[in-house]
Amino acid sequence: MISLPKSNSKRIDTRVLLIAAERAILYLGSGRRLTDSYEFPANDAGWTAFARYLQDAPGTPTHVVVDVVEEEYRQDTIPHVRGADRRGVLARKYSRLFRGTPYTLALTQGREREGRRDDRVLLTALTKPENVEPWITELVNHQTPLIGIYSLPVLSSALLPKLKATAANVLIVSVQQASGLRQTFFRDRQLKISRLAQMPRLGSVPYANTVVAELGKLRRYLNSLALISRDSPLAIYVLSHGTLLSELEAHCRNSEAEQYFLVDNQQLAEQLGISGRFTSAYSDAIFSQLVASKPPREHYAQTSETRYFKLYRAKVGLFAASMLLLIGSAGWGAIRFIEAVGLKQQALDATQKAAFYRERFEMARRGLPQTAVDARAIETAVGVAGTLAARKDSPVSMMRLVGTELANLPPVIVNELRWFQTSNPAQSNADEPNTPSVGSGPYLHYAVGVLAAHLDPFDGDYRAAIAAVDALADKLRTQEHIYAVEVLSYPLDLRSANTMSGTASATTDPTGAEFTLKVVLAGR
Repeated sequence: MISLPKSNSKRIDTRVLLIAAERAILYLGSGRRLTDSYEFPANDAGWTAFARYLQDAPGTPTHVVVDVVEEEYRQDTIPHVRGADRRGVLARKYSRLFRGTPYTLALTQGREREGRRDDRVLLTALTKPENVEPWITELVNHQTPLIGIYSLPVLSSALLPKLKATAANVLIVSVQQASGLRQTFFRDRQLKISRLAQMPRLGSVPYANTVVAELGKLRRYLNSLALISRDSPLAIYVLSHGTLLSELEAHCRNSEAEQYFLVDNQQLAEQLGISGRFTSAYSDAIFSQLVASKPPREHYAQTSETRYFKLYRAKVGLFAASMLLLIGSAGWGAIRFIEAVGLKQQALDATQKAAFYRERFEMARRGLPQTAVDARAIETAVGVAGTLAARKDSPVSMMRLVGTELANLPPVIVNELRWFQTSNPAQSNADEPNTPSVGSGPYLHYAVGVLAAHLDPFDGDYRAAIAAVDALADKLRTQEHIYAVEVLSYPLDLRSANTMSGTASATTDPTGAEFTLKVVLAGR
């Protein structure tokens, strides 16, 4: 009879499929707690029912645990290599030792102490893949995220720390509902071999006698393989619950060669941090819960069989990243909104203050006496007056500069000094337009003085007169604040367009040595 899951409102996000030779048990759970179990026979009807269940409940990540007789173990050594070289060496080992099965596994168990120091490995394989292939095919066909295919004996190694099994020789014995009596041997906490014995239905025969008889068979087998250390007894840990443990307590006697430890499944579950009640003599639920909470890295699954789990993880990762982005955006938006509210409040406060002070200003302005001129016009006039006061000037500065140099030249007699201010230093007459040209100078305004003078006495030597004028101009150019000095006219007109004439008499002409200078003083 096939037991199918009934539709309910429970949230299912974890599944463990325990595969045996004659049946498979499906455990369903939420988080890391398994709550329901359903059984499927290993025949066409069971596979069809399992496919129908997967069609109704797709997408849930699933662990697969295999517990079959056809699991083989080989101790071997391989060179200490990594990567592709290691995979190549193992592929050759698998093809020689385990033909016709894709489900192979290598467990590294240390290195040789001498020679090349090769790696010691335990090679395992499911030598009858048809035990698991129908179930795996249905999982892949329904695009179920398959996390891994795990060996129950390999999974048993996770129990050693919780059982505090530190002896050199350890045997873990469990009664499995799906398969039978599982006996897994560890030497120095490393898996060496495991044996599965068929058992009668619980309650049909004295179970404790059958268990002890199977333990005796395994003990003789281990002795034949020389796997047991002679320096330490065999520590046997039996996992069960209730009546069976009571029966075993009467049959299991400690000796120098064997020591028995009867472990209650409920206490073991508590040590493993597994919640819930475990009141069955069978340990299937313990191992299923163990793989759901802490799966080992080593498993039999092929890459093609776990591709949908990789897609599932990518989808979960993208969803988590999207949620983080959404939460971050919402948080950032909330912060900016709070800042905007604060700025809005500040703007309202500033508006209210401006209105308050504007009102007070108008009240004060209305209290002032009436004037003929508007206050804004007065403000403009004051600004213009300040600008004019800052730029006012007089010819005193220019007269002081020019007078200092004329004092050193007694023959120069000043006839006239015209002075004006301008913004164009090229301007020579106050009547010319006062418009600065492009690149006219680095200053905003200039003081221009036009000096008309003559040489007295003058003996008719124009060459000497011209030299005296040039000397005066050069001397003025060296003075501070002098922007430019230009000779507008010499005592003798030297322009090429004019005609020179005169007489040979030596009569002195006091008015013949007149000249004109333009002196530009930079604005300050």
